[in-house]
Amino acid sequence: MQSTLTRRPQATAFSIEDLLDRVRRGEVRLPHFQRPLRWEAGDVRDLLDSVYRGYPIGTLLFWKREAPAASVSFGPVRIDAPSHSQALWVVDGQQRITALAAVLLHPGHESSPRDGFTLYFDLEAQDIVQPSPSELPPPHWLPLNRVLDSEQLLAWLDRYPGREKNPEHVRAAIRLGKAAREYQMPAYVVEAAEEKTLRIIFKRLNTAGKPLTDDEVFNALYGGAAGSRLPNLKALAVSLMDLGFGRIDESLLLRAVLAVRGLDFTQDFQKQLREEDDLTETLLQTEAALRSVIVFLKRDAGIPHGRLLTNPLYFVLLARFFHLHPEPSPRSRDLLARGFWRGSLVDSFLDSRALSPQELLAAIGPEEEHSVQSLLAQVRPLSDEWLAQHAQPATFGLALRSRGMALNALYALQPRNLHTGTPLEAAQLFSDTEPVSLSPVLRELKVTEPDAELKLDPALYRSFLFTPANYLLHPPLPGQPMLDALRASPGPSPEVLHSHAITPAMLGMLREGGTLEFLMQRMELIDRHIIEFLRVRTRYEESDRPSLQSLVVEEED
Repeated sequence: MQSTLTRRPQATAFSIEDLLDRVRRGEVRLPHFQRPLRWEAGDVRDLLDSVYRGYPIGTLLFWKREAPAASVSFGPVRIDAPSHSQALWVVDGQQRITALAAVLLHPGHESSPRDGFTLYFDLEAQDIVQPSPSELPPPHWLPLNRVLDSEQLLAWLDRYPGREKNPEHVRAAIRLGKAAREYQMPAYVVEAAEEKTLRIIFKRLNTAGKPLTDDEVFNALYGGAAGSRLPNLKALAVSLMDLGFGRIDESLLLRAVLAVRGLDFTQDFQKQLREEDDLTETLLQTEAALRSVIVFLKRDAGIPHGRLLTNPLYFVLLARFFHLHPEPSPRSRDLLARGFWRGSLVDSFLDSRALSPQELLAAIGPEEEHSVQSLLAQVRPLSDEWLAQHAQPATFGLALRSRGMALNALYALQPRNLHTGTPLEAAQLFSDTEPVSLSPVLRELKVTEPDAELKLDPALYRSFLFTPANYLLHPPLPGQPMLDALRASPGPSPEVLHSHAITPAMLGMLREGGTLEFLMQRMELIDRHIIEFLRVRTRYEESDRPSLQSLVVEEED
């Protein structure tokens, strides 16, 4: 049974000067269940910058209890702490307290070796900076380990050679010292609790909350101003839904925004963008580019809905391309569609690592024709031997290796309604909130006479229920299983059957009870159709030359 606190936590506040004075006296301690210091130099700099600018830096939580004499470390700061009857054990705030102590109480001098806690205040730029290991700090850089103690700060200013010429530097240094000393950190102090209770509190403070996703952090840091048409990624996703392509995931939209801006969308955006960057215009540019991308995917690449995207990488790359080239020529659109499917094929069936996002992004430049040719060159040609090998009977496996490619191939057959024979619209098959409309033919498999002679392992036999061969790209039929609709007399026409990769012979087999044989033959047929589908989409046998117009221009030059 978990214990409860017998006293409410005391709400208080510590100035940084008071808090670090307690650190110096050995009154502040770190429980052994605390994590090691994980902050990097940039995190430490940002914390001190927040203190200087008066930004909130969070609440502290202490556990008040006795502490034995011990050697305590806060980064490079070593404290020989005596025993205390009412020490403050840090439950939440270790990284912040360590950073403050390590910088402001740093034992080093100007000539000492520098580490990640050696920070300075640039009196000219009025900014906190960190020199490189080989960099000699200029005279107007004030060491931050001189600002907490008023006497040390005044002594440094007395020696400062720019004191007379730049009186504003003196005022800036004094303001910094005052800000550092008087900054108030809110805190709670817990008393009379067991260590087990503190462990629970620590765990819930540090792990119970769900961390923000990258797109949530982006919206918080770089969302547009209130009243702007596209204030964030969520608004961008909503604005694209009128194209009937489905709702694009905000994490994918974030990558598209970075690509439009010309940044590496595979890396942490916070390391590439500055806090003061305004991305309102970039969001609008991304919307325009993605509208062109979606029209291209639907019209040129034959992708009616986002659910059929097999490789999101090309969605992001196309955002960059259409941002730079909003109205490409018909020839460029044709070649882009080939490149899209070639890249999708390599990603689905060969080796996704063969596609380098950085190299593909770098291939897209200011010249349209050159960009298209460079993108095509990044995807290795597929050999005729590979296509021929996978087109052989009894080599099925493509549909198993890429469900997405199987769905695209089945959709390309233009599936029809089993009852009416009318073509099924994309809106009937793909939804933003529901899975793709895949309806099983068989709910269970029983070994019947026509299948018994196959002598397959029962586990393998049942596994066919979960292959693409057992599913039709068709919405559910109210009150009627798919198997009954197929076995009905009269049943679907040959044209309707063909639209679902079923032959009349296969249907006859199904009616006679050869369910496993039906699934095996349909799997083989789907695989053959995938091969033909890829031949048509990738068009490896055709020339990838640029437009004739571009060739003529090159000759004239």
